[in-house]
Amino acid sequence: MDYASSGVDIDSESKAISSLIGALSASSRESGVIGAPVPLPGGFGGIIEFGDSRLALATDGVGSKLQIANHLGRLEGVGIDCVAMNVNDLICVGAEPIAFVDYIAVPETIPSVHAALGSSLSEACSIARVTLAGGETATLPGIVKELDMSGTALGWFPEGGEITGSRLASGDVIIGLPSSGIHSNGYTLVRAVLDRSGLTLDSPAPFDVIHPGREVRRFPEENGEVSIGEVLLNPTRIYVDPIIDLINLCRSGEGPCDIEDIKAIAHITGGGLSNLLRLHESLGWHISNPLPVSPEFEWISEVGDVEIKEMHRTFNMGMGMAVAVSEPVGSIVSSWISKRLPGTRIVGEIRDEGHKVTHVDSRISFDHY
Repeated sequence: MDYASSGVDIDSESKAISSLIGALSASSRESGVIGAPVPLPGGFGGIIEFGDSRLALATDGVGSKLQIANHLGRLEGVGIDCVAMNVNDLICVGAEPIAFVDYIAVPETIPSVHAALGSSLSEACSIARVTLAGGETATLPGIVKELDMSGTALGWFPEGGEITGSRLASGDVIIGLPSSGIHSNGYTLVRAVLDRSGLTLDSPAPFDVIHPGREVRRFPEENGEVSIGEVLLNPTRIYVDPIIDLINLCRSGEGPCDIEDIKAIAHITGGGLSNLLRLHESLGWHISNPLPVSPEFEWISEVGDVEIKEMHRTFNMGMGMAVAVSEPVGSIVSSWISKRLPGTRIVGEIRDEGHKVTHVDSRISFDHY
Protein backbone atom coordinates (compact mmCIF):
# COMPACT_ATOMS: atom_id res chain seq x y z
CA MET A 1 0.00 0.00 0.00
CA ASP A 2 1.03 3.62 -0.40
CA TYR A 3 -0.38 7.10 0.25
CA ALA A 4 -1.38 7.67 -3.39
CA SER A 5 -3.37 4.44 -3.67
CA SER A 6 -5.23 5.28 -0.46
CA GLY A 7 -6.33 8.60 -1.92
CA VAL A 8 -3.60 11.23 -1.44
CA ASP A 9 -0.88 11.76 -4.06
CA ILE A 10 1.84 14.03 -2.63
CA ASP A 11 3.38 14.69 -6.05
CA SER A 12 0.01 15.70 -7.51
CA GLU A 13 -0.61 17.96 -4.51
CA SER A 14 2.74 19.66 -5.06
CA LYS A 15 1.85 20.32 -8.72
CA ALA A 16 -1.56 21.66 -7.71
CA ILE A 17 0.00 24.00 -5.15
CA SER A 18 2.48 25.24 -7.75
CA SER A 19 -0.41 25.94 -10.11
CA LEU A 20 -2.25 27.83 -7.39
CA ILE A 21 0.78 29.95 -6.54
CA GLY A 22 1.42 30.64 -10.22
CA ALA A 23 -2.12 31.98 -10.63
CA LEU A 24 -1.91 34.35 -7.65
CA SER A 25 -1.41 38.05 -8.32
CA ALA A 26 1.34 40.08 -6.75
CA SER A 27 0.73 41.88 -3.44
CA SER A 28 -0.76 45.35 -3.64
CA ARG A 29 1.60 46.49 -0.89
CA GLU A 30 5.13 47.45 -1.87
CA SER A 31 8.30 46.92 0.13
CA GLY A 32 8.68 49.34 3.03
CA VAL A 33 4.95 49.46 3.77
CA ILE A 34 3.26 47.64 6.66
CA GLY A 35 1.84 44.42 5.25
CA ALA A 36 4.28 44.13 2.35
CA PRO A 37 5.38 40.54 1.68
CA VAL A 38 8.82 39.37 2.78
CA PRO A 39 10.29 36.61 0.57
CA LEU A 40 11.23 33.63 2.66
CA PRO A 41 12.33 30.22 1.35
CA GLY A 42 11.03 27.03 2.86
CA GLY A 43 7.32 27.78 2.78
CA PHE A 44 6.71 27.03 6.47
CA GLY A 45 5.04 30.42 6.96
CA GLY A 46 4.09 33.62 5.14
CA ILE A 47 5.94 36.75 6.28
CA ILE A 48 4.90 40.41 6.09
CA GLU A 49 6.53 43.67 7.15
CA PHE A 50 5.37 45.33 10.35
CA GLY A 51 7.65 48.24 11.20
CA ASP A 52 10.74 47.03 13.01
CA SER A 53 9.18 43.58 13.34
CA ARG A 54 8.00 40.89 10.98
CA LEU A 55 4.69 39.09 11.29
CA ALA A 56 4.38 35.44 10.30
CA LEU A 57 1.19 33.60 9.39
CA ALA A 58 0.47 29.88 9.04
CA THR A 59 -2.79 28.10 8.32
CA ASP A 60 -3.60 24.39 8.48
CA GLY A 61 -6.19 21.89 9.61
CA VAL A 62 -6.42 18.58 11.42
CA GLY A 63 -7.12 16.62 8.23
CA SER A 64 -8.64 13.16 8.08
CA LYS A 65 -7.48 12.39 11.63
CA LEU A 66 -10.79 14.08 12.45
CA GLN A 67 -12.67 11.18 10.88
CA ILE A 68 -11.26 8.87 13.54
CA ALA A 69 -12.07 11.40 16.28
CA ASN A 70 -15.60 11.83 14.92
CA HIS A 71 -16.14 8.08 14.71
CA LEU A 72 -15.09 7.56 18.32
CA GLY A 73 -16.70 10.77 19.59
CA ARG A 74 -13.35 11.69 21.13
CA LEU A 75 -12.56 15.35 20.46
CA GLU A 76 -10.37 16.04 23.48
CA GLY A 77 -7.17 16.25 21.45
CA VAL A 78 -8.20 17.71 18.09
CA GLY A 79 -7.80 21.32 19.22
CA ILE A 80 -4.23 20.47 20.18
CA ASP A 81 -3.68 18.95 16.74
CA CYS A 82 -5.03 22.07 15.03
CA VAL A 83 -2.95 24.53 17.03
CA ALA A 84 0.16 22.35 16.82
CA MET A 85 0.15 22.04 13.04
CA ASN A 86 0.13 25.84 12.78
CA VAL A 87 2.45 27.02 15.54
CA ASN A 88 5.02 24.34 14.69
CA ASP A 89 5.25 25.82 11.18
CA LEU A 90 5.78 29.33 12.57
CA ILE A 91 8.65 28.10 14.72
CA CYS A 92 10.47 27.01 11.57
CA VAL A 93 10.99 30.62 10.42
CA GLY A 94 12.10 31.77 13.87
CA ALA A 95 8.73 33.33 14.71
CA GLU A 96 7.26 33.23 18.20
CA PRO A 97 3.55 32.31 17.99
CA ILE A 98 1.36 34.90 19.71
CA ALA A 99 -2.25 34.39 18.58
CA PHE A 100 -4.57 31.85 17.01
CA VAL A 101 -8.00 31.86 15.34
CA ASP A 102 -10.03 28.77 14.49
CA TYR A 103 -12.60 27.74 11.89
CA ILE A 104 -15.07 24.98 12.71
CA ALA A 105 -17.56 23.60 10.17
CA VAL A 106 -20.31 21.19 11.24
CA PRO A 107 -23.34 19.58 9.59
CA GLU A 108 -25.45 20.42 12.64
CA THR A 109 -25.02 22.38 15.85
CA ILE A 110 -24.43 20.22 18.94
CA PRO A 111 -23.48 22.21 22.08
CA SER A 112 -21.54 19.31 23.63
CA VAL A 113 -19.33 19.07 20.53
CA HIS A 114 -18.52 22.78 20.62
CA ALA A 115 -17.81 22.58 24.35
CA ALA A 116 -15.32 19.75 23.80
CA LEU A 117 -13.62 21.66 21.00
CA GLY A 118 -13.46 24.83 23.10
CA SER A 119 -11.84 22.96 25.97
CA SER A 120 -9.31 21.36 23.63
CA LEU A 121 -8.45 24.68 21.97
CA SER A 122 -8.04 26.33 25.35
CA GLU A 123 -5.61 23.64 26.48
CA ALA A 124 -3.69 23.88 23.20
CA CYS A 125 -3.33 27.67 23.37
CA SER A 126 -2.03 27.35 26.92
CA ILE A 127 0.62 24.84 25.82
CA ALA A 128 1.56 27.00 22.81
CA ARG A 129 1.45 30.19 24.92
CA VAL A 130 -0.78 32.01 22.45
CA THR A 131 -3.95 34.07 22.69
CA LEU A 132 -7.10 32.54 21.24
CA ALA A 133 -8.11 35.73 19.46
CA GLY A 134 -11.36 34.56 17.86
CA GLY A 135 -12.76 32.22 15.28
CA GLU A 136 -15.74 31.21 13.19
CA THR A 137 -18.24 28.38 13.41
CA ALA A 138 -20.24 27.46 10.33
CA THR A 139 -23.20 25.08 10.22
CA LEU A 140 -23.28 23.72 6.67
CA PRO A 141 -25.73 20.85 6.21
CA GLY A 142 -25.50 19.39 2.73
CA ILE A 143 -21.93 20.61 2.27
CA VAL A 144 -20.17 19.32 5.37
CA LYS A 145 -20.92 15.70 6.30
CA GLU A 146 -18.98 15.69 9.57
CA LEU A 147 -16.96 18.01 11.77
CA ASP A 148 -14.03 19.79 10.10
CA MET A 149 -11.57 22.09 11.82
CA SER A 150 -8.76 24.38 10.77
CA GLY A 151 -7.04 27.47 12.05
CA THR A 152 -4.51 30.23 11.51
CA ALA A 153 -1.66 31.22 13.78
CA LEU A 154 0.08 34.60 14.00
CA GLY A 155 3.68 34.98 15.09
CA TRP A 156 6.40 37.61 15.09
CA PHE A 157 10.15 38.06 15.04
CA PRO A 158 12.43 41.11 15.01
CA GLU A 159 13.51 42.48 11.64
CA GLY A 160 16.44 40.42 10.40
CA GLY A 161 15.63 37.59 12.81
CA GLU A 162 14.28 35.09 10.32
CA ILE A 163 15.67 31.55 10.26
CA THR A 164 15.63 30.29 6.68
CA GLY A 165 18.41 27.77 6.10
CA SER A 166 20.33 30.20 3.87
CA ARG A 167 23.36 30.06 6.22
CA LEU A 168 23.56 26.27 6.28
CA ALA A 169 27.03 24.87 5.67
CA SER A 170 28.50 21.44 5.14
CA GLY A 171 29.32 19.92 8.53
CA ASP A 172 26.43 21.50 10.42
CA VAL A 173 24.68 18.93 12.61
CA ILE A 174 21.01 17.94 12.65
CA ILE A 175 19.24 17.61 16.00
CA GLY A 176 16.08 15.48 16.01
CA LEU A 177 13.19 16.11 18.38
CA PRO A 178 10.90 13.13 19.07
CA SER A 179 7.28 13.16 17.94
CA SER A 180 4.32 12.07 20.04
CA GLY A 181 3.25 9.63 17.34
CA ILE A 182 1.66 10.05 13.93
CA HIS A 183 0.77 13.71 14.55
CA SER A 184 -1.77 15.00 11.99
CA ASN A 185 -0.89 13.76 8.53
CA GLY A 186 -1.02 10.51 6.61
CA TYR A 187 -4.35 9.42 8.09
CA THR A 188 -5.89 8.51 4.76
CA LEU A 189 -3.27 5.76 4.56
CA VAL A 190 -3.64 4.99 8.28
CA ARG A 191 -7.38 4.38 7.88
CA ALA A 192 -6.80 2.18 4.83
CA VAL A 193 -4.32 0.06 6.80
CA LEU A 194 -6.73 -0.15 9.73
CA ASP A 195 -9.42 -1.48 7.37
CA ARG A 196 -7.01 -4.09 6.03
CA SER A 197 -6.05 -5.19 9.56
CA GLY A 198 -9.63 -6.11 10.47
CA LEU A 199 -9.27 -4.34 13.81
CA THR A 200 -11.63 -1.72 15.17
CA LEU A 201 -10.61 1.52 16.83
CA ASP A 202 -11.69 0.04 20.18
CA SER A 203 -9.39 -2.98 19.77
CA PRO A 204 -6.35 -3.16 22.06
CA ALA A 205 -3.28 -1.85 20.28
CA PRO A 206 -1.59 -4.86 18.57
CA PHE A 207 1.86 -3.63 19.60
CA ASP A 208 3.69 -2.40 22.69
CA VAL A 209 2.66 1.25 23.02
CA ILE A 210 5.58 2.16 25.29
CA HIS A 211 8.06 4.29 23.39
CA PRO A 212 10.85 6.62 24.59
CA GLY A 213 10.07 10.32 24.42
CA ARG A 214 6.29 10.04 24.39
CA GLU A 215 3.25 8.88 26.31
CA VAL A 216 -0.14 7.91 24.89
CA ARG A 217 -2.88 10.19 26.17
CA ARG A 218 -5.68 8.01 27.55
CA PHE A 219 -9.35 8.71 26.93
CA PRO A 220 -11.17 9.87 30.07
CA GLU A 221 -12.15 6.99 32.38
CA GLU A 222 -10.20 4.43 30.34
CA ASN A 223 -7.87 2.32 32.50
CA GLY A 224 -7.62 -1.01 30.68
CA GLU A 225 -5.40 -1.86 27.74
CA VAL A 226 -4.53 1.06 25.49
CA SER A 227 -6.72 0.91 22.38
CA ILE A 228 -5.50 1.46 18.86
CA GLY A 229 -7.88 4.43 18.70
CA GLU A 230 -6.08 6.07 21.62
CA VAL A 231 -2.73 5.61 19.89
CA LEU A 232 -3.99 7.00 16.58
CA LEU A 233 -5.57 10.03 18.28
CA ASN A 234 -2.55 10.87 20.43
CA PRO A 235 -2.30 14.69 20.09
CA THR A 236 0.38 16.29 17.94
CA ARG A 237 3.34 17.55 19.96
CA ILE A 238 3.65 21.33 20.26
CA TYR A 239 7.30 22.43 20.10
CA VAL A 240 7.01 26.03 21.33
CA ASP A 241 8.73 24.83 24.47
CA PRO A 242 11.64 24.21 23.98
CA ILE A 243 12.33 25.73 20.53
CA ILE A 244 11.05 29.28 21.05
CA ASP A 245 12.74 29.44 24.44
CA LEU A 246 15.97 28.36 22.76
CA ILE A 247 15.63 31.02 20.04
CA ASN A 248 14.75 33.82 22.45
CA LEU A 249 17.58 32.98 24.85
CA CYS A 250 20.08 32.81 22.00
CA ARG A 251 18.87 36.17 20.64
CA SER A 252 19.39 37.71 24.09
CA GLY A 253 22.89 36.22 24.43
CA GLU A 254 21.86 33.99 27.35
CA GLY A 255 21.34 30.74 25.46
CA PRO A 256 23.54 27.70 24.87
CA CYS A 257 24.76 29.19 21.55
CA ASP A 258 24.69 32.36 19.47
CA ILE A 259 21.54 32.89 17.44
CA GLU A 260 23.69 32.69 14.28
CA ASP A 261 24.46 29.08 15.20
CA ILE A 262 20.81 28.10 14.68
CA LYS A 263 20.82 27.56 10.94
CA ALA A 264 17.49 25.92 10.00
CA ILE A 265 14.37 24.36 11.52
CA ALA A 266 12.06 21.89 9.77
CA HIS A 267 8.63 20.63 10.82
CA ILE A 268 8.44 17.00 9.70
CA THR A 269 4.85 16.60 8.48
CA GLY A 270 3.39 15.43 5.15
CA GLY A 271 6.34 14.70 2.91
CA GLY A 272 8.34 13.26 5.80
CA LEU A 273 12.09 13.70 5.49
CA SER A 274 11.72 15.40 2.10
CA ASN A 275 10.64 18.51 4.06
CA LEU A 276 14.33 19.08 4.78
CA LEU A 277 14.95 19.88 1.12
CA ARG A 278 12.82 23.03 1.43
CA LEU A 279 15.54 24.77 3.45
CA HIS A 280 18.47 24.98 1.02
CA GLU A 281 18.78 24.86 -2.75
CA SER A 282 21.97 22.82 -3.05
CA LEU A 283 23.11 21.21 0.21
CA GLY A 284 22.06 17.74 1.33
CA TRP A 285 20.93 16.20 4.61
CA HIS A 286 22.21 12.86 5.88
CA ILE A 287 20.43 11.01 8.69
CA SER A 288 23.11 8.81 10.22
CA ASN A 289 21.59 8.16 13.67
CA PRO A 290 17.78 8.31 13.35
CA LEU A 291 15.48 8.52 16.35
CA PRO A 292 13.70 5.30 17.33
CA VAL A 293 10.68 4.58 15.16
CA SER A 294 7.37 4.62 17.07
CA PRO A 295 5.71 1.15 17.19
CA GLU A 296 2.57 2.30 15.38
CA PHE A 297 4.67 3.13 12.31
CA GLU A 298 6.14 -0.37 12.30
CA TRP A 299 2.60 -1.80 12.52
CA ILE A 300 1.39 0.38 9.62
CA SER A 301 4.35 -0.69 7.49
CA GLU A 302 3.89 -4.38 8.26
CA VAL A 303 0.09 -4.63 7.93
CA GLY A 304 -0.09 -2.35 4.89
CA ASP A 305 3.04 -3.76 3.29
CA VAL A 306 4.17 -0.13 2.91
CA GLU A 307 7.72 0.27 1.62
CA ILE A 308 10.19 1.90 3.99
CA LYS A 309 10.82 4.87 1.69
CA GLU A 310 7.07 5.50 1.40
CA MET A 311 6.81 5.43 5.21
CA HIS A 312 9.53 8.08 5.52
CA ARG A 313 7.83 10.27 2.91
CA THR A 314 4.37 10.02 4.45
CA PHE A 315 5.05 10.08 8.19
CA ASN A 316 7.47 11.65 10.70
CA MET A 317 8.67 8.17 11.76
CA GLY A 318 9.41 9.33 15.30
CA MET A 319 11.06 12.70 14.55
CA GLY A 320 8.58 15.58 14.56
CA MET A 321 11.04 18.42 14.18
CA ALA A 322 14.67 18.85 13.10
CA VAL A 323 17.03 21.70 13.98
CA ALA A 324 20.32 22.29 12.17
CA VAL A 325 23.07 24.07 14.13
CA SER A 326 26.78 24.77 13.80
CA GLU A 327 28.84 21.68 14.50
CA PRO A 328 30.89 23.15 17.43
CA VAL A 329 27.71 23.80 19.45
CA GLY A 330 25.79 20.71 18.36
CA SER A 331 26.26 18.67 21.52
CA ILE A 332 25.61 21.65 23.79
CA VAL A 333 22.36 22.58 22.05
CA SER A 334 21.22 18.97 21.82
CA SER A 335 21.82 18.51 25.55
CA TRP A 336 19.98 21.76 26.34
CA ILE A 337 16.90 20.68 24.36
CA SER A 338 16.94 17.11 25.68
CA LYS A 339 16.63 18.37 29.25
CA ARG A 340 13.26 19.82 28.24
CA LEU A 341 12.32 17.13 25.74
CA PRO A 342 13.88 13.75 26.55
CA GLY A 343 14.80 11.68 23.54
CA THR A 344 16.26 14.61 21.61
CA ARG A 345 19.67 13.88 20.08
CA ILE A 346 21.95 14.56 17.12
CA VAL A 347 20.67 12.50 14.19
CA GLY A 348 22.83 13.55 11.25
CA GLU A 349 24.73 16.23 9.42
CA ILE A 350 24.61 18.59 6.44
CA ARG A 351 26.63 17.45 3.42
CA ASP A 352 27.81 19.15 0.27
CA GLU A 353 27.08 16.12 -1.88
CA GLY A 354 24.05 17.23 -3.83
CA HIS A 355 20.56 18.44 -3.01
CA LYS A 356 19.14 15.28 -1.49
CA VAL A 357 18.23 13.56 1.74
CA THR A 358 20.12 10.37 2.46
CA HIS A 359 19.78 7.94 5.32
CA VAL A 360 21.76 5.23 7.06
CA ASP A 361 19.18 2.90 5.49
CA SER A 362 20.18 3.10 1.82
CA ARG A 363 16.57 2.46 0.72
CA ILE A 364 15.59 5.89 2.04
CA SER A 365 16.61 8.87 -0.13
CA PHE A 366 14.81 11.90 -1.55
CA ASP A 367 15.87 14.37 -4.21
CA HIS A 368 12.70 16.50 -4.29
CA TYR A 369 10.01 17.67 -1.91
